[in-house]
Amino acid sequence: MTIFGWDMSHYDAPGIGKAVADGIAFITHKAGGDKNDPEIGAWWAGVRRLDPAKVLLGAYWVLYPGNPAGRADEFLARLDAQCPGWHDRPFLLQADCEKWNGDPDTVPGRSDIRAFCTRLTARMPRLRPIVYAPKWVYGDTLTGLPYPLWASSYVSGPGGFRALYPGDGSSRWAAYSGQTPAILQYTSSATIAGQTTSDANAYRGTLAELIRLAAPGWENTMDWTDDVITNPAWRADSKTNPTVRANFAIYDVWNQAHTAAAHATAAHTEMTALKGQIAALNTGLGAAIAALAAKDTIDEVALARHLSEGVAAAVLAGLPKDSDDITPAELQEAILEVVRKMVS
Repeated sequence: MTIFGWDMSHYDAPGIGKAVADGIAFITHKAGGDKNDPEIGAWWAGVRRLDPAKVLLGAYWVLYPGNPAGRADEFLARLDAQCPGWHDRPFLLQADCEKWNGDPDTVPGRSDIRAFCTRLTARMPRLRPIVYAPKWVYGDTLTGLPYPLWASSYVSGPGGFRALYPGDGSSRWAAYSGQTPAILQYTSSATIAGQTTSDANAYRGTLAELIRLAAPGWENTMDWTDDVITNPAWRADSKTNPTVRANFAIYDVWNQAHTAAAHATAAHTEMTALKGQIAALNTGLGAAIAALAAKDTIDEVALARHLSEGVAAAVLAGLPKDSDDITPAELQEAILEVVRKMVS
């Protein structure tokens, strides 16, 4: 069995729920290293309740040479600040080691990589970092590194992430630096959840096996089947939970809108107007909640539905015109669920 993954940053505008439904089983997001990623906190808010029986979450740190222990501490501090509760579940710590802008001074050596990962495991003993260190950068200079390798060797052309996968027997999986890579990044032009510029990755095994590799300490506290974590506490908080679905929908809408605003002047103008609309709606919502708190005769359900329709319309109006990750009805229901909880 082969499972697929997506490594992301603020350049991505994802439909996370759709990606998982399509078969993405592990997702990492940039935390920082060269500079802090501005969207990891919003990403975490949207994905933190994903069922670990369905997907392994993680984060990566761009590792530069020098002060590896200090850089490891910065990585964990960034996760603590932006991703509350990240260490309460299996988690993939990814060291991003490569050559940036053709500059050899950006490439960390084997001793730096080892010290960085050793510091991470000393502080997070239930986890085992995986090192993104491509053969085209390192060749066989990482021989003896006691951490799994994450290779990159790209196929040509765009397409769906499954269609582009070169296969379990591909030479792109060839061993280097004394080990066969655990994970292969095989394209940066995959379509995932409608996005056509996604980094797609493969792992030749089950989700349970990948979690054993990246988070071996979790085997002591969780029951396993072939590829499903059966701990009831995790499964009860799965994506089928209405609140979780609301979190998915709101995160996807926020991230698409935020990305559009950050990367296009026209979209930024639209989002400025949209923020005003949402602010006005929030003011109305606050007044309604105050009235309910005073036990007014307002029909809570009717009010919530009316407000959710307005919020959904305002948000959708500000999204890029080709956005199809969520329908008006789905968005309205997600917002309605939040409003219901506020007035209950």
